[in-house]
Amino acid sequence: MLVNTSLAVVSRAVDPVPSRLSLPSPAAYSSVAIEASKKPMHEWIIEEPLLKAAITNIEYYGYIAAGLKSLHELALGGNAEARDYLDPNRSTIGAKHFKAMHAFGMHFQALQDHGSSLGWFKKAAMDANYHESAVSYAAYLITGKALPNPDPGLAIAFLMKAWESGSNKDAALALGEAYAKGVGVPQRDVQKSVMWYKRAWDKGGFADAAYVVGFSYGTGVLPFSAALNPGDEDDTKGWNSSGLGGNMKVNETLAHRVGGLDGGANPLTPTTPNTPTAKLPVFVNPIHCDMSEAARWYKKAAYLGHPRACNNLAELYMTGKGVTANDRTGFGYFQKASNAGLAEGHFNLGRCYLNARGCWENKVKAEELFRKAETQGIAEATKALEPFRAEIMKQRSGGWFF
Repeated sequence: MLVNTSLAVVSRAVDPVPSRLSLPSPAAYSSVAIEASKKPMHEWIIEEPLLKAAITNIEYYGYIAAGLKSLHELALGGNAEARDYLDPNRSTIGAKHFKAMHAFGMHFQALQDHGSSLGWFKKAAMDANYHESAVSYAAYLITGKALPNPDPGLAIAFLMKAWESGSNKDAALALGEAYAKGVGVPQRDVQKSVMWYKRAWDKGGFADAAYVVGFSYGTGVLPFSAALNPGDEDDTKGWNSSGLGGNMKVNETLAHRVGGLDGGANPLTPTTPNTPTAKLPVFVNPIHCDMSEAARWYKKAAYLGHPRACNNLAELYMTGKGVTANDRTGFGYFQKASNAGLAEGHFNLGRCYLNARGCWENKVKAEELFRKAETQGIAEATKALEPFRAEIMKQRSGGWFF
């Protein structure tokens, strides 16, 4: 599924936030814990310069990592002022220090203190309109993590803010997925989804984005439907195209940004024994099929090693759709898809070896690949193996059938 985002601390290149600070439990920052370790006055006086130095590093010099490390240690040692500065509801930090706010949000996310993390991302997104924080806040809104309930509609609003304020590549990718799945938006809109995926490609060079655009030009719809087999229109060729699976009720681009869903549950679709699975809404605004455009976008994704793009581009070369037919080129792309472990790639490469398409005939290799595809759930592979299994039975029975 479309998952290609990661959180990167935003600070000066010379002062990255440490990825491996000592990580205590969130309870270490609680008022009870700090009151329990309250220090005598002379120790507070000694720590005051350290506290001021940490804040100065953050607010005046932009040394976020150094300041955060010092505040972290002071708060763990029982310093209430350091604790308050790290609390999004009590902190005196100003909106102009939005990168520090975002770094604090990431710090608490690493601590698994999602309440504080959400608070910092929300503060930076609302007070400073910082696009990276807006995307992270949207991730909490759409998953419902650290919230009573998810609010996918508000998440979409913050993704739009992130795009408007910073042309954020991850916001574009998440919006493409939102319109593809109908999560947080009124309808599954092919044209709007493709528009956002194109923007995600332009800003971030995401292979997944290019693949989805290519698939849409090749089929008129999007690859997020288990009911859709893009190869059905041409069964005689025997090729198996590759779509996408995944959780259709969750924006997985955003879910990965906050470490996934708690307990693997889907916050938008509570499961009960008697609740039937809801049917997905149909796509609206399909785009006009253009196999040349499909090939062009598949090539972008295939160049970056996207297995599904390689598989579907190979099919175009084998059938001569949108490109000049070339079995050897098609075989090469099927090889790339198979080498990446794609089930459809195994099956299609097996077809090549069986029928000498772009390679020498090799039935042993074909059988091996069909078996790999079968173990990964490709029904056509089971059918393709029937002659091989019949031959094995014939050999074992000495040529006699009973």
